[in-house]
Amino acid sequence: MPSTDDIARFGRRVQDLLQEIGPADLVEILDAYLIDTRGRMERLPCLLSDRDCPHLARCAHSIQGGSSIFGLLDLERAALEVELAAGLPESPDLFRLIAALRDRYADLEPTLQAAHATLVASHRGSGPSAA
Repeated sequence: MPSTDDIARFGRRVQDLLQEIGPADLVEILDAYLIDTRGRMERLPCLLSDRDCPHLARCAHSIQGGSSIFGLLDLERAALEVELAAGLPESPDLFRLIAALRDRYADLEPTLQAAHATLVASHRGSGPSAA
């Protein structure tokens, strides 16, 4: 179940960003976030199985930073927990934390993708007329 708080904050943040940077730049930034975050989510288990904690921490940090741009604070906090745990010499909770982070993103991703699709459609519709 996606975080309703994250979804509400995301919606407000999208509206703020539309006013601040406009639809074209917002579509570009959201597209990059979605592609980058999905790739990083897929990489986390591999980094864990390779015991590559420095890269794991950096990957989680990147997820955290991107999520903060869009007001996804619960996702941001989950990424921070992974980042901090990856910095510990032995962290038995790391597997569980990564699974929770991935689950949280998987719950949110359909909403984020739908917002992206709506922005793309409305941006195309707001361009100059071909007539």
